[in-house]
Amino acid sequence: MIAEATTTSEATITLEQSVAEKSWTPVEKYFFRTFFIFFFVLIVPLNTAYYRQWFTTDWAHLHIRDIGRLSGSSFNPIKVAGKRPGANDTGGIPISKQSLLTIYPESGEFGLASYVNWGLAFVIGLAGAALWGLFDRKRRNYDTLYYFLAAGVSYSMVIQLQGLTFSKVFPTQMPELALTQLNTPFGDFVAQKLYWIQFSFVHDYEIFAGFAELLIMGFLFFRQTRALGAALSLAMIGNIAFANHAYDGGIHLAASFFALGGAFVLWRYIPAVWKLIVKEESAKLGISYPSFSKPWQKYGRITFKIFVFGFFFVTSAYLHWQNYKHDSYKVPSRPGLTNARGLYDVSEFRINNKVIPYSPVDSLRWQDVTFEKWSTLSFSVFNTFMIHGEAGRGKQFKDVDRTYESAGTGGGRRHFYYEADTVNQVLHLQNKNKVYAHQKLDLHYSRPSASQLILWGKNEHQDSIYIVLNRKNKTYPLYQNREKSVIVQP
Repeated sequence: MIAEATTTSEATITLEQSVAEKSWTPVEKYFFRTFFIFFFVLIVPLNTAYYRQWFTTDWAHLHIRDIGRLSGSSFNPIKVAGKRPGANDTGGIPISKQSLLTIYPESGEFGLASYVNWGLAFVIGLAGAALWGLFDRKRRNYDTLYYFLAAGVSYSMVIQLQGLTFSKVFPTQMPELALTQLNTPFGDFVAQKLYWIQFSFVHDYEIFAGFAELLIMGFLFFRQTRALGAALSLAMIGNIAFANHAYDGGIHLAASFFALGGAFVLWRYIPAVWKLIVKEESAKLGISYPSFSKPWQKYGRITFKIFVFGFFFVTSAYLHWQNYKHDSYKVPSRPGLTNARGLYDVSEFRINNKVIPYSPVDSLRWQDVTFEKWSTLSFSVFNTFMIHGEAGRGKQFKDVDRTYESAGTGGGRRHFYYEADTVNQVLHLQNKNKVYAHQKLDLHYSRPSASQLILWGKNEHQDSIYIVLNRKNKTYPLYQNREKSVIVQP
């Protein structure tokens, strides 16, 4: 810990309050101006649509999606085109639609080109700092302004981190594995999807990660612990940024911002910490805190902190808990066909009334079918298609857009959202893959027994199909206790 006190018996770090004791060098002032403009562009929403939301939001029916929209908007004048449709889903933080230019880098949205808007913000900072210096040559230092910038960056990190934090504390960011995922070969997932679904069967670790991020939020919220929060953000969320680059993750920019912001908040502490730890000498932080002596300053600061804590800690936590209990945003909320959940063998398959025998390399015949407890049906065929998305991120309203179990999955497995007409016994299906969203099927169904389903209708090629499904009694070792013997029934 950094002690903000003096002692005569041992080396300590003390707080230097006077801003007049030390002048900054011209280089220090220039780079501060640069980063002031750089962070201002990144953390302050520059589009009027963001501010209008505060007056148009339905406050009587607030949802976690509203918290995400009100958490800020990204600086995005240059749009980086994704390699797959839906891959640029950024979740709760909306991308500005006021992009001036779209680029199509070979690496897609995962490579160095994804930081192009950061580069533009830095160039604006360099130019703005030079212009600023022409009109502000006599200022000795920016200690007070640094305090406000560090506080602004810290609060921005708190506000943007809350969505990721509480969706782990109440585990919905990586929900329980779907049956279709358990029955998909390991090699059919893209790298980023593999990274996410590892958390789906270790919810205790997901919850632990959420509380670790909550600790970072708490440390950043208070001035006395801000340096510790910045250090943890740099170390922990910086690691997440590396992981997202290694696995082609879609939140590498958000994670990198927390690492960058943590480094900026921490850098004024580093010389004193180095002097204390390495040189074992007493050191001064040299950081000035405004007195907030005037009543409007004092009560304005208190009001702001109460608002941030109440809205982005308490309200966000409550809404995420409510979402976890009643409407997890990653999977459809509509329940599936009653007592149909399971993995099914395709015992009979006909096209235009012609029986198609089983073959692992048949491009039309369904090989197996899964029904989830929610309204998703998936089947696999030996055929290729365009993969959509990466991990199914975002907080979508419509069930058909909740693609956690389908995004980033290949290998011939199709996923359909369906609505069941139980009176006429018809399933109305729509392909969840954004590339093939136009594919809609109407399949009649009957249930001769509790373990058998028969489907018939027309496929996407308008050929008539007839399918007999028999439920398999399959054991999943992943969910068995280690102490118990497991018998796998193929």
